[in-house]
Amino acid sequence: MHHTSASRGRWILTLGAVLIVGSCFLQWWQIGGGAGQLDRASAMGFSSTTGAVYPMFLAAVASLLLITLPFASEKPVAIDHPLVYLVLFGVELTCYIFTVVIMAQQSLIPIPPQLGFGFWLAAFGILVVARGVFEFFEEHRRRLY
Repeated sequence: MHHTSASRGRWILTLGAVLIVGSCFLQWWQIGGGAGQLDRASAMGFSSTTGAVYPMFLAAVASLLLITLPFASEKPVAIDHPLVYLVLFGVELTCYIFTVVIMAQQSLIPIPPQLGFGFWLAAFGILVVARGVFEFFEEHRRRLY
C-alpha cells in the first residue's frame, strides 16, 4: 500500500462527491399534492425529466474511485492529478447546468426546496466539490515549491 496522506482537499472532494451521489436518489421536483391541488407528481434524479443526471452521477463516482486509488496502490498513481479532478468537476457542473435548463423549460424548478431536496443537495455538493478541487490544486502547488 502506498501511504498517501488523506489531505484536506481529498476529504472535501469526498464529501462533495458523496453529496452528489446521494442527491441522485432523492426527489428532484414535485407538482401538486397539496389541499385543493392536482394529484402529486414527482421524480427523483434518475428520471427522464431531470436531464443529464446520469453523467453527473458517474463523474461523482469516478471522483470517489480516483480519491481512493492512491491508497490502494503501492506506488504513486499518475492519474491522481488535480487536473483530472477539475475535468470531473467540469462534467458535474455542465450536467447540472443542463439539468437546470431542462427543468426550467418545463417549469419544474423546486421552490421551496422541500419540493425537491435532491436538486438543492446536488447544487450544494457541486459547490463543495469546487472547494475541494481548489484545495487540491493549492496542496499540489505547495508541494511543487
